[in-house]
Amino acid sequence: MRNRWLSPIAVVMLAAVIVLGAAFDPSGLAAPYTWTGADLLPVAGLWQVAAPAVYVPLLLAGVGALAWVVAREGAPLRAALLVWGAVVWSAMAAKLMMSLVMAFGDVVYLAWSTGFTGVKAAIFGLPVLAATWLTQLLRRRLTPPPSSSTSPGSGTGPAAAPASFFPPVSGPGWVAAGVAVVLGALVGGVWWGGSPVGYAIGDSPLAPAPEAGPLGRLAAVALLGVTTWALNRRLGTTTSPRAVVAGISALGAAATLGLVQAAIGLPGDLAGGDTFWAPAIMLRLAPALSFGALLAFATAALVALLPATLPARRTALVPARTGFTISAAIWMAAVVGAAALAIPLPQPGTATAQPPHTKGLTLSADRRIVDADGNEVLLRGVNVNQLEDYFQEFPDKAVTRPLTEADFVGMEQMGFNVIRLALSWSALEPQPGHYDPAYLARISWAVETAAKHGLHTVIDMHQDAWGKGVNAAPGTTCENGSPMHGWDGAPTWADRFDGAPKCEFTGRDISPAVARAFTNFYQDRDGIQTRLVAAWGMLAERFASEPMVAGYDLLNEPGFGEAPPITSGVLLGRYYDRAIKAIRAGEKRGFPHLIFFEPSVLWSGLGFEVSVPKDFTDDRLLVFAPHLYNESITIDQGTGVTITSIERGFDLASRAAAYYGAGLWSGEWGWFGDAASAPIKRYTDHEDRHRIGGAFWVWKQSCGDAHAGAESKTGGNLMIEDCATGKYLPPPPEYVAELSRPYPRSAPGRLTGLTSDQASLTAQGEGAGCGLDVWFPGGARPVVRSAGLTGVAARQTPGGWRIIGCARGAYTLTAHR
Repeated sequence: MRNRWLSPIAVVMLAAVIVLGAAFDPSGLAAPYTWTGADLLPVAGLWQVAAPAVYVPLLLAGVGALAWVVAREGAPLRAALLVWGAVVWSAMAAKLMMSLVMAFGDVVYLAWSTGFTGVKAAIFGLPVLAATWLTQLLRRRLTPPPSSSTSPGSGTGPAAAPASFFPPVSGPGWVAAGVAVVLGALVGGVWWGGSPVGYAIGDSPLAPAPEAGPLGRLAAVALLGVTTWALNRRLGTTTSPRAVVAGISALGAAATLGLVQAAIGLPGDLAGGDTFWAPAIMLRLAPALSFGALLAFATAALVALLPATLPARRTALVPARTGFTISAAIWMAAVVGAAALAIPLPQPGTATAQPPHTKGLTLSADRRIVDADGNEVLLRGVNVNQLEDYFQEFPDKAVTRPLTEADFVGMEQMGFNVIRLALSWSALEPQPGHYDPAYLARISWAVETAAKHGLHTVIDMHQDAWGKGVNAAPGTTCENGSPMHGWDGAPTWADRFDGAPKCEFTGRDISPAVARAFTNFYQDRDGIQTRLVAAWGMLAERFASEPMVAGYDLLNEPGFGEAPPITSGVLLGRYYDRAIKAIRAGEKRGFPHLIFFEPSVLWSGLGFEVSVPKDFTDDRLLVFAPHLYNESITIDQGTGVTITSIERGFDLASRAAAYYGAGLWSGEWGWFGDAASAPIKRYTDHEDRHRIGGAFWVWKQSCGDAHAGAESKTGGNLMIEDCATGKYLPPPPEYVAELSRPYPRSAPGRLTGLTSDQASLTAQGEGAGCGLDVWFPGGARPVVRSAGLTGVAARQTPGGWRIIGCARGAYTLTAHR
């Protein structure tokens, strides 16, 4: 007997969960549906209505339809599990359709990303599961048991199901298992090895991917097959639609593989003194669920096409034992054959050497930043925000402090060799198509003066929470969070908020107005993205022949928009590609500079993120530049726990850079608060261990900068300003000691080891040439010993010493006070 209430109850419960989630989580990071409060009309593009017009209707329709077809299932728990699986499956299918409306193309990446929707759907589907189970349980208790003449599957009476529509499922169980095995072996390697979160979880010894090895791959595809068959047997009955059962069984099998992988990886995830194990479970389960959705579709489609008379019971022609043996033999042959013959598909983005040029910095074939002579270069320095155009929150205080040559002298004396120079689009292009010549002159002066003092410049298009225009009107009240004040970045002519509330939701970057502004930017509404791309072309032309410009940071901490990772992955990658092409076009009369690209602001807040697709650009002069704020200003620090430790943060960033075939550089770090208790020494130790550079935040911050806060007594966390007197205070000695510690500014060939502290350094490398240049702080001449080096000498320089020498082969240098 069909339960006519099952489908409506499932749909109503799911709709209630969607509405509640939208009301309490306008960010959409945890809720099934994002509603920021922005206007739906006028419609500027299909992307604007993709969620309410595509995702929600398809999700509800899918769950309603699948609940209807399993409504004959009499066992309460079995029916509830089938409907729960239908919620997860429908949510991922609906999200993929919505994603294709918002960002057509990148189908594989978008399919990968549905796994995160699947994880959320498994959680928000629990109320639907409970309601389904209770409904079926009550129905079973209130309905008298049917007589033998009218029992389901007997072939008579009103409850009997036509054999052609609800055939038995034991036969299709082997078919579904075979499909899971073959697809797992042939496609699983791409799904796991090429996943955009694969860097975060590393290689699993149990995965349908080459990285797991032959035995691990074989075990993974076998697990997929066995679990699909077992679930098919457990969930299927004579009244269950075989295609639906087969599909949900395949989805459950993939989820089981993801959970097993999570269990195998748990010991490593627990190591490190943080709680990364919690997001790691999600990061391992998401690719498995998205792959499960593919398996579910394939198996359901194949089983649905099978003849309705597919034998499931014992027949006179083939005895049961013989049939089982034949099926098992065929299935095991599929396992071994598919696992053995599977060839991993080539992945885009493999590092290749860029054509050499004679000026500036470039990348080596193994992704190290090198100079024109092939010497490895560590770019270590500081962020400079003194050219930024901040919103003035405090009328009586200047938002920045003047940038003078004395600042560059101070940086030189600390041994820095790079600045990350923050620009503001609002100051650069105050009107569309009009670039401020005075502001351009200030940028050029900063680059030239930095070079005069031995400092490279990374030109950074900076923004925080979109721009100055995200400023709530006086008297604004917010149901979620507090009213926004402006920050920095985009000019007000590029603002497209569409009525979204200018309210912070747990933070400035999780704001409805900021999310809508970034979504409009990524969709290039009214050509606003095109304008910023053109600005990059102009800047690249201006500095095309400047060797001391290290490169261009395309956008600081990009917002994740209203539909991550569609907006923060696919569409952000497309902006990056456009900007890179504009930069290369502007450099035609010069030489190519490095491109620094960042993940979304979520990396700064969590220590990891689903970043842009691996093949977002064909350009290979790429440097992955996340902000390693672990144990500093990440979201977790306000809760008393650490999700991603400093040590794990370096490991994740290194693996992500390798995923892109890119160099690695920490665009921002620091902001530890109390210098005396800050874990800065652990950070700098790992900076040495990974042999990378970075830029400390920040050189000089004004008390009028909104980052400082209304109650702040000082501005900045390196060159400090007394907010009461405006006078400079001594910088924290703990910060100075670590930031000015010894390091190789450049080294012949490649560095193979590096350790240092305030008073000593040991560096190993291998290569040939006279490019050794080591910074050593302090007035006293360091004691230097070396092996494999010639012409070693130390010459005094402002703030310390520069140790130079030549190498031929392996070498070691030690220096101490």
